[in-house]
Amino acid sequence: MLDFIWNMFQHRQIGQLNASLANNLEKNKYQDNKIDSSAARLRELEQRHEQLKLVTMAMWTLLKEHTGLTESELRKYVDKVDLMDGKADGKVDTREKCNCTQCGRTILTTALACPYCGGRLHRKSVFSRV
Repeated sequence: MLDFIWNMFQHRQIGQLNASLANNLEKNKYQDNKIDSSAARLRELEQRHEQLKLVTMAMWTLLKEHTGLTESELRKYVDKVDLMDGKADGKVDTREKCNCTQCGRTILTTALACPYCGGRLHRKSVFSRV
């Protein structure tokens, strides 16, 4: 009788360990998928960065050859644009805010329409939707 109880106890523990193992395998599978998608996103961002760098270099070369601008003048313009958002941090905050012309609430200019009333936005610049 004691052997029967001991076997039942061990059988229960084995079942719990199998369930725990299956749960851990499922979690690892999810984390592996997450790592794969993060790696793919990183590759995509690196490719976009390289494309932007190439286009920027081409534009600067074209501008320099056709206008005679110098590197120091470019640096001045870069610094000026950097300060447009109020901070000299090497970034441009493209999340400009404006007031809806219909309801007056503050919204981001990147929205196609006011999320509160549905009013259409009038863009300040061509970069407002970036």
